Amino acid sequence: MEPTAPAHAAPFWHRPAASASAFALVLAVLLSALLALVRPTPNGDLVEYSVSTVALAEHGTPALRPADIAIARAMLPQLAPHFTQLELGMRAGLAAPHPGFRRGRDGAVYAIHFFGYSALAALPYRALRLAGVDAPGTLKCFQFVNACALFVLGMALYRLFTSPLKALLALAMFMLCGGAWYWTWASPECLSAAALLAALASMARGRALSGSLLAGLAAQQNPSIVAFFVFAPLLLLCADDRARTHWRTHWRTDGRTRLLQARLPAALGAGLALFALPVLFNLWQFGVPNIIAHLYSDARLIGVVRLVSFYCDLNQGMVVAIPGVLGALLLWRSRSERAMLLACAALTLALALPALSVLNWNSGAAGVMRYAFWAAMPLLFALLWRWRAQARMPWPMLLAVGLTQALATASAASYSYTELSPLARLVLAKAPHWYHPEPEIFAERTAHNDNYIFTDRIYSYEPDGMPILTLYNRAHPDGEAALCGPGGRLTPDNRGAASAGRWRYLDGTPKCSGARWGAMAAVRHDVNAVDARAAVALAAGWGEPEHGSGNWDGVWSNGARSRIMLTLPKGEQPGQLLLEGQYFAGNKRSRVRINGSDLGWQELGNGVPLSLANVPKRAGKLAIELEYDAPYQAPSGTRDQRALAFFLHGVALW
Repeated sequence: MEPTAPAHAAPFWHRPAASASAFALVLAVLLSALLALVRPTPNGDLVEYSVSTVALAEHGTPALRPADIAIARAMLPQLAPHFTQLELGMRAGLAAPHPGFRRGRDGAVYAIHFFGYSALAALPYRALRLAGVDAPGTLKCFQFVNACALFVLGMALYRLFTSPLKALLALAMFMLCGGAWYWTWASPECLSAAALLAALASMARGRALSGSLLAGLAAQQNPSIVAFFVFAPLLLLCADDRARTHWRTHWRTDGRTRLLQARLPAALGAGLALFALPVLFNLWQFGVPNIIAHLYSDARLIGVVRLVSFYCDLNQGMVVAIPGVLGALLLWRSRSERAMLLACAALTLALALPALSVLNWNSGAAGVMRYAFWAAMPLLFALLWRWRAQARMPWPMLLAVGLTQALATASAASYSYTELSPLARLVLAKAPHWYHPEPEIFAERTAHNDNYIFTDRIYSYEPDGMPILTLYNRAHPDGEAALCGPGGRLTPDNRGAASAGRWRYLDGTPKCSGARWGAMAAVRHDVNAVDARAAVALAAGWGEPEHGSGNWDGVWSNGARSRIMLTLPKGEQPGQLLLEGQYFAGNKRSRVRINGSDLGWQELGNGVPLSLANVPKRAGKLAIELEYDAPYQAPSGTRDQRALAFFLHGVALW
């Protein structure tokens, strides 16, 4: 029998202890470089976390003092009005000096977000201050905490794969599933997502204590993650090949499993104790387990519409973050890992359901909404677990998933959470009846604000002056009148879909009947109104207004089509429309469409008004589209290359 080679004879990189140390060093260098090169972004719940971090660093308690607010104001001068409101409210003794703060049982003011994340940031904040970094630069402390979370995740992935390359690829996949968007934020989303994924990797390897502590840390700022502790025993079972094959016998008799049975309750208890810290603090200071849930959530909001939105919304749903991961899980069938996939899918659902109750559904987001970011981690883990079982890395699939995720990451950086995403705009342009988002998302993103949604308002998406999608609330008694005019009602042939809270979508131009039209006094808008872009807006297909006096005051059409948007006098609806003007040589008529209704070919230059009796009614607006018979084509080389057809003098309504 040949002697066994001593352990030290193995190459350095392949010795387990040395290999882990080398990987940790490489990972630390990479993250340090990233930290040095990438600036933090002032996003997230900045007011709460910044001032709590300052308080903990300055005097070791999250109870706020006026001096803490002054320092935080210097750190984030762009948020000075918020800090001023907080300071004035504190000095006035208000119970709620700012929406993000409440006065506790002991009389001090605390942020409604638990201070665990701020406590982690307090040490790097203090170090930055001692190093002489200016106040705005100390915002880097949050980015440092997020980078540390990435380091912990990288080490957990290394222990999962026992391969430096696979671990780095898995960490890169995390960054392409939302990590790249959120790790620069001054908020705990990156910490929660990284800690949750690391907890899943640790628990699946039988490291119950480290997995539980990581999950407890993640759940401190996002309490829904406490669902991890319910699924932890199931994840352990799914991760064991022998238990999966003969689970009843194995769970009762296998020595390793018996050991886990003895240690698992203690490990889960330690993680739950870490999670319980904010619960106990909230109970003591505010009298409720979670002050945020108490103030800013409503269980009545939980429903199918929000559940579908959580996963499938084209602006901020989970599909925005992990399209490649979802595609790989659906296409890559693996019978041996089916149990793990089902367990992870169930955990994702458990993480999602409590989040559906939040009042501010269209909250600050980077692509995917914050809740969906960390709730996607079980699905990412399911894919990583499949890759772990492969003798060889599935490079074609890995490349396809990576490219898809890279495109998703780039797309998320191209729009804000008060704008419709490029994908949503594309679907609305091609097939609007396929997309009826959760009402708050549609209302705030079409209005480009972060505000409340009001039941007495009409929200409409009109990229070219024509309604593509309209949202109104059926509970409001004047909802249909606002759409159709006084006495008007929507006709049964309107296409659309009902949504949550009695909101309803209408596809295309709303169709109405019964409105009282044609009672307004005559109103004429000449070229001056056109020039001012006040009552008459030239949407497309027009040149610049010209002032030649007499018949040469007006504006030329330019191209085969042109559009006009008329804003009507408040509370008035016309019955007749006259487009005053004259045609260029070779043109005698125009095809007219008003509010989507085709009025056929009309000779606009003869002074005959157009009847609006059969035109779909839209309170406050008339959208007019003109199509021309033969726009003039200037000879090649001519300086003026405009395609002229109709010279508009003015618009009359009565």
